[in-house]
Formats: sequence, C-alpha cells, structure tokens
Amino acid sequence: MFENLPWYGYIMLVVAIGSYVFKFLRKGKEALGLEAELFDAKFRKVNDSSLTQEQLFAISLDAVITEYWKVDTNTLDFRKVEHFNDYLEGWGIDTKEGYWNLTNYFIEDGRRWYFDFIFNMIKNEPQENWDSMMYEKFGDNERAKRYFDLLKSGKALKKLKQNGFITFDSEIEKGVTAYDASILVGHARRAYSASLISKEEAWKVINFAMQLAKNDFSSWEEFGKSYILGFTLDIKDRKDGYHEEHYHMFKQVVENPESPWNNIEWKN
Repeated sequence: MFENLPWYGYIMLVVAIGSYVFKFLRKGKEALGLEAELFDAKFRKVNDSSLTQEQLFAISLDAVITEYWKVDTNTLDFRKVEHFNDYLEGWGIDTKEGYWNLTNYFIEDGRRWYFDFIFNMIKNEPQENWDSMMYEKFGDNERAKRYFDLLKSGKALKKLKQNGFITFDSEIEKGVTAYDASILVGHARRAYSASLISKEEAWKVINFAMQLAKNDFSSWEEFGKSYILGFTLDIKDRKDGYHEEHYHMFKQVVENPESPWNNIEWKN
C-alpha cells in the first residue's frame, strides 16, 4: 500500500501517526479519569532580582499559576519559552492586539461580569424570574450558563467546602475579583516575556490588578478564597486531573511557609 510513496511521504505519515496517537492518549486520559500528577511547590527565585517589595506583592497575585507552571516568583519575565508560549496559545493570544483586547475585557468586566449579576440575582430575585433575566443579560452564553448552574445548584460551594477552602457560605460573597486580578498579572508577565508588550505596559496592567485586589480584599486569605472560587466557576469539568492538580497547588500556596502569600505582608 505504501511502497510507491516518495521518501518525504513516509516522514509525513510518521508525523501524522504520532499526532494521532498523542491526541488519542490525551483523550483517553480524560475519558478514563486518570489520576492527577501532584507536584510539590518549589517557589523558585532568581538571586539577582531587582523588584521592589510592592512589585513582589503585585506579581504574587498570580502565585498559584506561577507555581503550577514552575516559574520564578521574583521576576517579571520568564526564562523558559514553554512557560509562556503554551499558556498564551491556550488563551488565543498571539499578537499585541489580541493581548490588549483580552486584557481590556478583564480590566472592564472580566469574570466579575458573570458572577456579580448571577449571584445577586439568585440572592435577591424570585426564582421564577431567573431564566428570563439570564437570557436578557447574557443571551445564549455557555459560560453564563455554567456559572448559573454551579451557583444555583450549590455545586461550586459544595466543592470548595469538600476541599476545605471555605467554611461558611457567606465567604463566596466577595466574588471572583481575585481570579480576574490573577489573570491580568499572569497575562502581562507572559506577554512581556513573549515581547508582545513593553516592560512599562506590563507594570501598568499589573499595578491595575494590584489596586483592584487591594480595593476588594484585606488579606491573602480573603484573596485566596475569591481566587479559588473564580477558578472553580470558570474552568469546565475535566477528567484529566487538572482540577486536582490546581487545587493541590493552591493549598500549598496557602499553607507552605515558603509561599509568597506567607512571606509578603498584605498592605492596602
């Protein structure tokens, strides 16, 4: 069947088969619900960091994802290409314009747009009005539907309690501002590392995220609960261990004495 292929045809065939096998194994892992790979946090640092204490505080807003991707906690840029390219590709960021379009969305609305409306609607409006209010506000929006389901059913609250991340129902009233702030910081660091934006532009966005967080929270504990609520609502259900890996890393950022959250004082 393949004897008449040119030499480069065999190379293309091998690449195609390899790509298929990779996708098959990845889907198989998700379908089978294989165990998560739980790594210990390292809280990596460079020896020649020139960041101020306030700058260290600001980039620590993204401490969970920073640790998940195994990058330094005390620098603006990332030394390894894979630490920003894969992440940026996952968010669909490949141009400066694309970065600013997404960043402006998180600055103006972010996931706060979903949570604030839906949470207050469930809390204050009669249940018979919910469906019509949801459609009027969001239309046929899949993310809004997921937030609505997780908040209405109490699934998000239950998951956070089961993992020991919150104790009282009222603790989710702070919303998901911390999640938006974390994303803004992470995107800015990666976009700068990928030369999509300047250092000055990166710090401008990071400083906005820092002020956003300071306006809403008075401690790392409050910030952390808001962050993990945002993550729980925003990430679709997956069976590849990602949630468990992220929760495991979040717990270490909260509890480990080497974590930036336990070494940098929260100052409003």
